[in-house]
Amino acid sequence: MPTLICLDVSLSMEQSFADDSLLSHSIASLETLLNNLQKIVPNEFIEIITFSDTASVLIEFTKNYAQLISSLDNIKCQNRTNVPHLMEICLQEAQQWNVITPINIILITDKIPAALKEPLSGFPHGSKISLVALTPTTDVNSKTQAFLNSCNVTGKLYPGPVLGKDSIDRIFENIMLDNYSKFEATLWFGHQSTPVLITPTPDMEILSSISNTPAPKTFPTTLRIHGFLPATDLHNPPYVSRHLVHHSSSTASVKPASKTPDLRIMLNESLRAKDYIAIVDLGQSWFGIISSHLPKSERNLKKSNLIFSIIAPQSFNWLGNPNFLGLKRLVATDKQSNMPYKEGYSKSYDNKSGGGNGMVWIKSSTLKQNILKVVRYAKRLPDKGSAVFIKELNKVRRSILFYGFSDMMGVLCDLLERERTNENAEIIDRCITQLRNELDPTKIIK
Repeated sequence: MPTLICLDVSLSMEQSFADDSLLSHSIASLETLLNNLQKIVPNEFIEIITFSDTASVLIEFTKNYAQLISSLDNIKCQNRTNVPHLMEICLQEAQQWNVITPINIILITDKIPAALKEPLSGFPHGSKISLVALTPTTDVNSKTQAFLNSCNVTGKLYPGPVLGKDSIDRIFENIMLDNYSKFEATLWFGHQSTPVLITPTPDMEILSSISNTPAPKTFPTTLRIHGFLPATDLHNPPYVSRHLVHHSSSTASVKPASKTPDLRIMLNESLRAKDYIAIVDLGQSWFGIISSHLPKSERNLKKSNLIFSIIAPQSFNWLGNPNFLGLKRLVATDKQSNMPYKEGYSKSYDNKSGGGNGMVWIKSSTLKQNILKVVRYAKRLPDKGSAVFIKELNKVRRSILFYGFSDMMGVLCDLLERERTNENAEIIDRCITQLRNELDPTKIIK
């Protein structure tokens, strides 16, 4: 998950500790922390914010650890502490990411902040605050919990007392152990396996709460590939988290490197060349999708990454039950056209949805565009456009049901209800009734 490091630069941080100021010790320990994170999570996006009476971004989200470390030289002591303004800035920065990407906030200050007078809401579910209180006082647990509750996040207090840089280093070491531990697994395909490193570490408890779906208690350490699919057949199902698959130095389950091909490299090259994805069963109808991703910034270098996307149950219904996916040649010829599901309308309509085959809603603007198109045709009823209205309504309804956007069906019905008049009441009421009651995507409403 992305990391926000928030450092208090108020006057109280200038107090003397071990022949130096508290702020100087904190900056030195932050440099040590960044050097250690570079070894453990080299692809972590980190942003540094300094705050006193106002909060300002010292350096924006980046994976360049050299820039992060050099920016620490520009930190200067300022005025009094204003934590509420800091949390507002943190919320703005967190909203740069999508709503399902938790943010890890490391808040370094000299004392435990008081609860916010106006509680904040809007941090992605699963976000947490690692609160480093360098000079804690009494009632630390109750004060910490009150602050976390006012921010609507979970978290943990890492209290002092601080006796020097070494004691701050130990606090940051505990933060690393709690939030940036390595997750090693074994990737299997047939009889071949290779140890891999999954970053960031998947937290199934957080993923279960995000999707509101029961999930395995822990992420499996054995990942078996059950099959492959063309990426165009999978479309773009909603994922709850995405992770990088790195090479692991562990050799416990493999032969000497000189005699064993690297399965991770083979997968990366073959999936990218053929535009395929691999499917991994995580248990309890949760699935992992392994794909090759080539960032725009690295396309000239032809340096791609292996991505592991975690998919909640019933997230790609157009393929049917993923537990029963099989070879196409085993399906009767007259039924092959129905598996997997494909949209039946023109590519000009697809292009508005972000490209690829089918109506793929990967942006909120695209989803609004498709829904509002139906609403525009509803405004023309009953004088003209009834046939076009029914056609467009069926397109959107079909995708809602196949893609599992169950909440969107209610939104669509509410929008159509607003367009209801005495003249179009008959057709609007008939469509709303069928939208609410007919849940078979293969049938059309009339």
